[in-house]
Amino acid sequence: MGNHFDKALNDLFPIDERYGVDVAYRSHRDLHTDVPEYSFVIGTEKSDTVSGLPRYLAARVREAESASVYDQMMAQHRKFPNRSADDIQKGVRIKKLKLTETDCPAIKAQFSKLQQIRLSLPQFDVVILHPLIYEFRIRAGGGDMDVALYDDENSLVSWAIETRHELELCATNNIEPPTVK
Repeated sequence: MGNHFDKALNDLFPIDERYGVDVAYRSHRDLHTDVPEYSFVIGTEKSDTVSGLPRYLAARVREAESASVYDQMMAQHRKFPNRSADDIQKGVRIKKLKLTETDCPAIKAQFSKLQQIRLSLPQFDVVILHPLIYEFRIRAGGGDMDVALYDDENSLVSWAIETRHELELCATNNIEPPTVK
């Protein structure tokens, strides 16, 4: 896994897209594999038949399903030791969801909050062992920013955690209950 995890993470939770993405966020744990990987990408999209808006914000959310990518791949490797990492990666279960500002107004509200955040540099005199890693790719007219943070108290991390919570609320509220016959 040491040789294949980074590729799997980038393939399954891409955050380095260059166009149509305003902010991308991904979290994963260093060394310990008990936390499922998660990401969201918020970007401007052109009109489609669903929203009817000329340009709108949409969020694409991904989360490792039932166990972390690392644990899923290791379980498959133990079961099928002769399969290639690429073949094993194809069997990793990821929950995927797309929300638009029409069905989730929180997307627009959180995007507005992002633009108001004032960032501070990470502390130099702190050591965090095996942190939860919060990665961001922000693409804006005034510049691009790629940053990985380990501090849960950082304003950008707090915003991402709040945004994740809002997206989860929208997803829960937009799921139609099963039809009972």
